[in-house]
Amino acid sequence: MNLLQEFGAPNESCVDLRDNRDARCLRYADLYRNREHPLVDYVVEHQVQALLYVVDQTHFRDDVLPVHDLQKILAMRGEPAWLGILKPGRLDIYATDLRPSEDTAPVRFSRYSNEAPSILPRLAQGEDFVAPATLRLRDVLLNLMSDAGEALRDLGVSTHEAIALTGRALFLRYLIGRKIVLPDNLVDIAPSANSLNECMDTDVALAETNNWLDKTFNGDLLTLPAIDYAVYFRQLVQQHGQSVTQPLSAIMTLDTAIEPGASQQQLDWGDLDFDHLPIGLLSETYEELIHRFDQSARHATSVYYTPYHIAEYMVEEAFHAHPEGSNAKVLDPACGAGVFLVASLRKLVELRFRETGERPSRQQIRDMLYEQLVGFDTNGHARTLAALALYLTALELDPLPAPLEELRFKKLENSVLINVADPECNSNELVPMAGSLGDHVFDHYQHAFDLVIGNPPWTSLTKEYRSIERVFTKRCREVAAQRGLDEIAKSYHNPDGVPDLPFVWGAMSWAKPGGRIALALAGRWLFKQSHKGTAARHALFEALKVTGILNGAALRQTRVWPSVDQPFCLLFADNELPKPDDRFIFVSPHYEPNLNGKGLLRVDANDATPVAFDLVKANSAALKTLYRGTVLDLAIVEKIKQHAECTVGDYWQECSGLFKSQGFQVAGGTQDDSFLDGKPELHANYDLQPFLVLDKELSRYTPRGLHRTRSPEVYKAPLLLVRKSLREDRSRGRALLSTSDVAFSESYYGYSASGHPLSTFLTHYLLVLLHSRLFEYVTLMTSGEFGVEREAQQKLDVDRLPFIPPEALSSGQRQSIETCAQSLMNNHPDWPSLDYTVGQLYGLSTFDQQVLSDTLAVNAPYASARDKGLTRIEEEQAKAFIAFLEKELAGALGAGGHKIKVQFLNETSAALPWRFFSVTLEGAFPPSTLPEYWIQQVNSLGVSRITIQNATQPSLTIGLLNRYRYWTLGQARLLASELVWEYGARLEELSQQCVD
Repeated sequence: MNLLQEFGAPNESCVDLRDNRDARCLRYADLYRNREHPLVDYVVEHQVQALLYVVDQTHFRDDVLPVHDLQKILAMRGEPAWLGILKPGRLDIYATDLRPSEDTAPVRFSRYSNEAPSILPRLAQGEDFVAPATLRLRDVLLNLMSDAGEALRDLGVSTHEAIALTGRALFLRYLIGRKIVLPDNLVDIAPSANSLNECMDTDVALAETNNWLDKTFNGDLLTLPAIDYAVYFRQLVQQHGQSVTQPLSAIMTLDTAIEPGASQQQLDWGDLDFDHLPIGLLSETYEELIHRFDQSARHATSVYYTPYHIAEYMVEEAFHAHPEGSNAKVLDPACGAGVFLVASLRKLVELRFRETGERPSRQQIRDMLYEQLVGFDTNGHARTLAALALYLTALELDPLPAPLEELRFKKLENSVLINVADPECNSNELVPMAGSLGDHVFDHYQHAFDLVIGNPPWTSLTKEYRSIERVFTKRCREVAAQRGLDEIAKSYHNPDGVPDLPFVWGAMSWAKPGGRIALALAGRWLFKQSHKGTAARHALFEALKVTGILNGAALRQTRVWPSVDQPFCLLFADNELPKPDDRFIFVSPHYEPNLNGKGLLRVDANDATPVAFDLVKANSAALKTLYRGTVLDLAIVEKIKQHAECTVGDYWQECSGLFKSQGFQVAGGTQDDSFLDGKPELHANYDLQPFLVLDKELSRYTPRGLHRTRSPEVYKAPLLLVRKSLREDRSRGRALLSTSDVAFSESYYGYSASGHPLSTFLTHYLLVLLHSRLFEYVTLMTSGEFGVEREAQQKLDVDRLPFIPPEALSSGQRQSIETCAQSLMNNHPDWPSLDYTVGQLYGLSTFDQQVLSDTLAVNAPYASARDKGLTRIEEEQAKAFIAFLEKELAGALGAGGHKIKVQFLNETSAALPWRFFSVTLEGAFPPSTLPEYWIQQVNSLGVSRITIQNATQPSLTIGLLNRYRYWTLGQARLLASELVWEYGARLEELSQQCVD
């Protein structure tokens, strides 16, 4: 593996598939089972996923498959990985591809070039050396499953039968692909068939095959509606015709149906190699298939399938250093088709391998399945599919799955997989949603599990389920009482009918004291600013020792979680009450199209922020600020609030003579609107002037009856009319000043100061504030919606803006505001002057204003900001960063008389994703180039920062990802603080030794 190190692969990231002592090899068992040599020699991993499969041709082997075949086989594993061929002096890289071209060409890298060390890091950062495949295995599987299921349903077969029949066909097809079933077994399976691929061609063969499946595996193998299969399948064919066997025969096809030379636009069942298909992906796609077949229940009950790579990531994190190791007992309280149970079983087996040094036997694997896994679900289809997936996983992990007669399973229904539907629920109702949290289930599993993990239902329940919200609130209060949280037990209300938070409370009761909890949740609860939402968040942080939260709000509508357009989060916790000084890790992966487009995300320790529980409870917007900013922004927002006595909404509410409301609503109403007669009428598409209403150019309002007229006072001048959606480009106008009465529609929210003694100034003042960057910044840092799911600011954001009353302003401040207002009204805004003026009002320093500007530049929820954050740094910016970092470090370490030098290293490989520089104290010679051993100091190829400490010299070598967001002056100050905290004392000690 030393050759891979030369191409930038840390040894700890490399898995040698020829080393049967490495438990990680179990992840790639399909690549070496039933073979004298593995299909590939090494796998380079990133975040516990394959990044590069490597065939080492530097040593002669005569059994290496052609590249074309390897590309296709490896693509069958469903990971966005690449194929590398190590040859003397070079590495050739190919895309893995379900449909590779015969003349596919690699990109070649010489081991002797300066570019060589950058290859694996660049792959981990999402770079495409060759065009990646566009056909995704998940899409192929889902389409084929859907086609088979729909074909059966179109013939009149019920949904239950369609799922059971296709599932059984897939199970047998997997057994054949896995070579558990061989041609010699045909006589026992279906004597009437001529070959294995004809086992489901006729009603007789179907009856024989399904009888054999039941007899051999003796489990809950997707129950069919009859026991006498000979009669059942004969009647099925008689009722629906011989064509009912065609979708099942297609699944069993063992050779491609595409004629040689034909253009293959769509893969069919014959193209799939079931020896390599991941069981987790089968579970994921089958769960989505159920949802496709029952869309109404899916949306009503807010159920979404879990991508298996998300499940694997959560399982990996939840089991990290788990004290119970391979003996942990696991619950998924909403297991669906078993994605988390499959990943957990695989992890338990891997952990047992690590602990004992020996690959677990069949009996040990079965014991883990039967005794350590439990899944709850109300959906019978889902549970039977979960059973199917668990059977397949146990067979996949089985070191020797033979002979067939010894592979029989115990039934999982009612032992491992529990039906949690309320037995008293009317059978005509939709899915009984109380499920796991219902009285009939809850008390039976108190404190029984070492890990509770899963993806409970998301989003607000629809009206027909709202009665269940009372059950959710009741359950949360009961758990709070059990934990001694009396106030929460009295007052808790589940917010907005969202069912996922009650599952967190349920997990506190199901998990053992000190056990672990890992749940995928909707992400809105992190940022809610409503009273009920804030109270629910505070209650959870008071009741549970959260250890980490991955906030996926920036990744919605990407392939990281396909089909999910709302923010999500992954919650990790220990099941105990937090102590006052406890902290948790909060990480918000950035949107990165090169990674997210492959379903990947950057989980970077350098972007993680330790958050005190007290901070979250004291500052309701803290998590939002840390999502869109940093700890520096927390301080700036607090400074802004301290300079304000109230909010805009409070001031307008409390002072006489001020009125605010949305404009009139038409909607075919009949309310008297005669008081608006003859006033200039402002429509949504007004564009005569971006900041001022030119009333003489407007048509006059003619009464026609309104649905809602609003208060007559809100239409009186002077008033400010805030657009319903505030624009990214402020030069187009976010609000309009009107110096005369005006009739405006619901597209605007009006702030009238007609009865206030400072009426004119107030509207000018508000016009200036709403066009300042400070307003956009405060909204981005504190709003529960802007920058979470919305890309436009809302009326509530205006009301919540911290406000310095005009009475508290000096005459000089008022004059500056008037000057800025006049520039807007004249349509010649001086933005730097306006932003400086507003910043001064709130006490912001020059550096504060720089941080504010940088935060908006890279973290505003607009495409322009996302693109800005991803751009490579320019030399001027890099130099400014280095100079500021040196200044900050000198301020901290210079107090001890130390001289600091920060300078760039000579670029040994300009292609590396990071830009490297050194930090040295006197007594050390600044390194000129990157140390040769640097790659072994990298914990992960996907990190944004690398820090290498010289063991004997007061020197650090640091690499920052070459993207704009990491090279702002605010990031320089944060880096300086972290370096002083972590390395300062050691650097000073080494410096003193050098001087002495």
